[in-house]
Amino acid sequence: MSTNHKNFQCSLREGIEQTVRKMSGDHNHDHKHDHDHNRGIDTVEHLARHLAEFLTPKSVIICVGNEISGDDGAGPLVAQRIDGKVPWKVFNVQTVPESFLMKIVATKPDTVLIVDALNFDAEGGAVELFSSDSIIGQGPSTHGPAPIAFLDVLNMFHPCRRVVLGIQPVCTEFGGEMTANVAAAVDFVCEAFAQAPKAGG
Repeated sequence: MSTNHKNFQCSLREGIEQTVRKMSGDHNHDHKHDHDHNRGIDTVEHLARHLAEFLTPKSVIICVGNEISGDDGAGPLVAQRIDGKVPWKVFNVQTVPESFLMKIVATKPDTVLIVDALNFDAEGGAVELFSSDSIIGQGPSTHGPAPIAFLDVLNMFHPCRRVVLGIQPVCTEFGGEMTANVAAAVDFVCEAFAQAPKAGG
């Protein structure tokens, strides 16, 4: 592994810790990790509390990914599962979020949350929250510069809080099946969205 890649991983983890520390001081944010692997957010209740801290009635959820590329379909699957069942507008943008830009801007959201398969050097199926600023450069999305490039353009048209919920993929081969770990992570994330309104009190 190159020094640059190690430095990138370290800055990602530092960004994760700084992001969740900024979100709330009300409870202990214990994101499980060991010496070699980031394991992500530990329980559904924990993620639901995080979501409740920044999702408001004016927030939107944007789910990104390719349904026919294995674990990269995590975002669209979350959208299918939660759309109409949560109190937030959900956009299933697949791999073309830019095509939905003006529709998203028209909702005038105060917070945009992107759900995407991201490679943040964690165990397969791990779930983490990032501020958009904590993902450096092109970003570690499995399908190129999205969601970071998209969020930068969105911010030009409509400045708002931008958060990314990343699911660590295992396999994103074209035509592949979603792995069991990522399918379980989709269940985990959907349950957290369902609990978030109650977690917010």
